[in-house]
Amino acid sequence: MAAALWQHTGNVVWELSGIPMVVMYGLAVVSWLWYWQLHLFEYDCGLAFGSTTLVAQTAGAPGPKLISWKVGTRRWIRFPVHTAFFGMFFLLPTMTTDLLALAIVLNIYNVVGSILYDKRLIAMAGESYRRYIDVTGLIFPPVYRRPRGAADLPMASPAHWRRPAMHLPGLVVGVGLGALYHALIGPHAATPMDMLQAGGAGLLGAVLSGLILGTILKPSASEWAQQQTDLSTTVALNAATGVVTWAVIGWAQTGTAPSFAVFLPLWFIVQYLGHVFAFLANRRKWGATLGESDSAEQSRTPPAAPVKQQAGTAAATIAPGGIR
Repeated sequence: MAAALWQHTGNVVWELSGIPMVVMYGLAVVSWLWYWQLHLFEYDCGLAFGSTTLVAQTAGAPGPKLISWKVGTRRWIRFPVHTAFFGMFFLLPTMTTDLLALAIVLNIYNVVGSILYDKRLIAMAGESYRRYIDVTGLIFPPVYRRPRGAADLPMASPAHWRRPAMHLPGLVVGVGLGALYHALIGPHAATPMDMLQAGGAGLLGAVLSGLILGTILKPSASEWAQQQTDLSTTVALNAATGVVTWAVIGWAQTGTAPSFAVFLPLWFIVQYLGHVFAFLANRRKWGATLGESDSAEQSRTPPAAPVKQQAGTAAATIAPGGIR
């Protein structure tokens, strides 16, 4: 709604040209690429966006536990996705007053939200998370204070890309998703009606791609939680590929990039609901292991206990941060 009702101004704050423009544009692209890389490779998107929690409630499974991956920039920064937003919104070769206001307001929200998120994780994970805080930065790395970051903390490695080939269907279906977006939205989306069409396209894409992936994929782990991590990662790759494919087709057709605001419904809706519909596509298949280990754990443990039981342990160290 904000994107649909946004009023652009012609007041230019700065407008770079030549080499400075190329440098600024390159840094902005790097920030966006970093954003995608973080979600796909450094986070469990199902936990990060909350879809795994909804799937667990639907399946009658215990709520997902916090994870403690030590990977990439999360060794130094607790919320690197929030770091990427500064480059995504401020490093524009041409900055107008409306875009500057947007960048300032969103990043104030970004910083305040990070601080509050940090406090919630301290309450949930206790001393183990405090140890992680001691060696990392909230949004920017502790270059002088702790140059090694969390390198010496006992934390697990990511488990969602252990077999990259399992996620290839997400890439293939994502290309088709981008073509669907182009057919439904066109090469650009700027007007309020365009934004509504983008939201509808995202919802349709979530249903179709989720059902397709949930049907053709097979669980590749014995633990239900790991199965959902694998499934949500494939859906995340599908969602990201769909947005990028649509943007590339539009850019090739018109010579200009589409509005970055459109990626919000196309990315978030497909990532969240796509995971849910992938599970619903075959509940028996994706809930098979619940009758073994997970249902047994549920019978022993009250619904609110998993987080409390994990408090103060390495397994509850880091939540999958990022803007929500």
